[in-house]
Amino acid sequence: MRRLGWILALALVVAGGLLLVRGLARLIQQPQEVEARGVPPGSPLRAVRLYFGATDHVGLVSEERVILDPGSVETLAAAVATEVLAGPTDGVTGFSSATAVRAFYLTPDGTGYLDLSQDVLRRWPRGDGLEWVSVGSLVRSIAENVPAVRAVQILVEGRVVERTPGSIPLDLPLVPEAFGTTGEVLP
Repeated sequence: MRRLGWILALALVVAGGLLLVRGLARLIQQPQEVEARGVPPGSPLRAVRLYFGATDHVGLVSEERVILDPGSVETLAAAVATEVLAGPTDGVTGFSSATAVRAFYLTPDGTGYLDLSQDVLRRWPRGDGLEWVSVGSLVRSIAENVPAVRAVQILVEGRVVERTPGSIPLDLPLVPEAFGTTGEVLP
């Protein structure tokens, strides 16, 4: 009986060691990726899940990244949106590299107002599929990473716009549940 206890203890130590080594390897790799993007060593980091269009153009797929932790809820939402605008490592995006986040505001009812630069209207991708992906990428990414956000209203230069250049309505706040991921069944 005593021997079985020692064997179990040894097995737990070995399993714990393997998990520790895997975790350390992941922690070492992520800061290197962040440093390559110009973030100073020792800066507070945050893991985020971003959404982009699937390469087969059916739904959204998630991608994990590590970003500089900006601190407040509003600056986190703006940082997440900026990462979405930068595009995926593998997937489809609908934004021009010139599109920028001007600001993000959060109201007490959980509506987030994402203010984008005018460039988004001039260079928004044409076609309902790419427009859906671009809007969905922003809404899902912000809501997933900032739990206080229940809906996102996209503004352009501080103004509400009726719709994307195609047909995706933007005149009301959008809920993340309206933008499904690959394999997800929408309500």
